[in-house]
Amino acid sequence: MDKKKLLKQIGQKLQEIRQPLNHSHSAMADSIGINRSSYFRYENGETTPQVTSLYKLGSKYGISLDWLIMDRGPMYCNGKESGRTKEVIQKIPHIPETSRQVSELLEHMERIPLLRYEILAHFYSFKEDRKEVVETAMKKKGKTQEAVRKPRVNDKKF
Repeated sequence: MDKKKLLKQIGQKLQEIRQPLNHSHSAMADSIGINRSSYFRYENGETTPQVTSLYKLGSKYGISLDWLIMDRGPMYCNGKESGRTKEVIQKIPHIPETSRQVSELLEHMERIPLLRYEILAHFYSFKEDRKEVVETAMKKKGKTQEAVRKPRVNDKKF
């Protein structure tokens, strides 16, 4: 998605947040600590919202930054993601030295929308900048999983 289209999409979603609250542009801007003209430019898709503004929207109004920026999931954070995190952690192969850090990172990402946004932004940038590396790694992973799943000739069925 190009930048212009993304800014328009975010602007429309900001309007979707503001209008049910019956806030003016000024009231919405005040609530997240910016001036009216900055908020107006965000909502009109003229400028990229600052990370601190996004963070305040997420924390003050419970807005999901995944929804706002990536157009994924529900508009509001439901706060009931700890079960999902446990599922994800259980699927990660056990590596003693990293499992604690991964678990901690996932927990922080659930509770801090800004962190989730920053990590996702970095992740997508990494995937875009290093397509060949990612594709090669994922192909290798796929082949490894296929080898693990295929039954061996000597395997007995009971």
